[in-house]
Amino acid sequence: MTAPTFSIRSIEPRDIDAVFDMLCALADHEGEREFVTTSPARLKETGFGERPKWRGFIAEAESKAAAYATYTEDFHIWSGAPRIVIDDLYVQPGFRRYGLGHMLMKRVFALAEETGAFVSWTVQPDNERAIAFYRKLGARYVETGKCGWRPRA
Repeated sequence: MTAPTFSIRSIEPRDIDAVFDMLCALADHEGEREFVTTSPARLKETGFGERPKWRGFIAEAESKAAAYATYTEDFHIWSGAPRIVIDDLYVQPGFRRYGLGHMLMKRVFALAEETGAFVSWTVQPDNERAIAFYRKLGARYVETGKCGWRPRA
């Protein structure tokens, strides 16, 4: 079986339903579906317009959504440089083993090089395959405690 031909481009408003579906699949995979409180409408509202809160890339094969990576931008005080924070990286099960995760990460890294940004992301400490994948990309894995807080709904 030959590998499909993939294209990677910036996420556009027309991709929101596919991104939302993959976002939910990722949350299901991580056993954290109850934390998905956004909606396609909210993603569209916050991801586009004059001041988007998030951005991302989508990989397609024959016009079908295969994978995505999303990120936010802020400032990394220690380096004194902009920071790109990768929020999600997900490849649909039928499209795994074609290097899409690698391609999407390289796309984010290229953006970081263009802007002089520092790139960071988190990974579950028991996800050894992901940690090995990130190390192959040249990332340094640091095991730290991750804290989070959100207001009650």
